Amino acid sequence: MRYRFIAAEKAEYPVTLMSRILNVSRSGFYAWHKRAESARARSDRALVVDIKAAHRASRDTYGSPRVHRELVVHGHGGARSHSGS
Repeated sequence: MRYRFIAAEKAEYPVTLMSRILNVSRSGFYAWHKRAESARARSDRALVVDIKAAHRASRDTYGSPRVHRELVVHGHGGARSHSGS
């Protein structure tokens, strides 16, 4: 999360300053920045697209239980809960 913040704000603030304030190493940020996106991140991004599509298809009326049901019906049996862990 810290590295994403630095990446988003590096046009406005020096990476060195943000790294110091956020208590991360500059080299760690650059290593993270060069690293390819993980399979989990790609999967999560695709899942978000499908969640938004299911919600839009319901004319923005479905809540999370119905959206989850739609995802399962359309092949997302592995749709998982992000409970913060």
